[in-house]
Amino acid sequence: MPRSRFALRPALALLGTLALLCLAACTPTARPATVGHASTATPTTTTARVPAGWKVLTTAHFRLAYPPDWTPVDNTNAKYYPGTADTEYLIESPDHHPRLDVRASPSSSLPDVAHAEFCRATPVASPITQQFQPTTLAGLPMYYLLVPYPNGGGIVRWWVFWNAQYTSYILRAFDGDANAATQTQDDAILATFRPDNATPLQC
Repeated sequence: MPRSRFALRPALALLGTLALLCLAACTPTARPATVGHASTATPTTTTARVPAGWKVLTTAHFRLAYPPDWTPVDNTNAKYYPGTADTEYLIESPDHHPRLDVRASPSSSLPDVAHAEFCRATPVASPITQQFQPTTLAGLPMYYLLVPYPNGGGIVRWWVFWNAQYTSYILRAFDGDANAATQTQDDAILATFRPDNATPLQC
């Protein structure tokens, strides 16, 4: 699998530049087999119990359950950029198409850009803050964004969570223009996401 089509550069920890970096550096290699229309509604899901028979991916920064015929693929930056502390896994469907991606990026402090844009009483007006929508995923407060990828990459659903230890978690589903059944399956997997520290960031 070509690394360049999934890689997010280390600077991705700056939440205020997430969408721009994504458009510049991330394009999924495959779109879902069944394509419909992208929904503009902000999805909301609560924490889900792990269904019987599912496997659990456990990393240093998060856990995620997935069906037994799906496959987690280590896409951690340290394999390609030694010294980085990020943890990233792709989750492939049974047909070996990457459908989900979860990335954790630890930090010693909240980046200035993220603080300026999201932690002020009145957030700084920018194209990114105007597009991110507050939502709940896996019982956690997150920001949600639909990102159209270039070069026929389709529409990707993004969620971002910051915890009290300044770790950012980015969850992506490469199904923004897929049908409802595909998104429901992906949502069921993402609903099992648990970070190592689930205490939300308090600005």
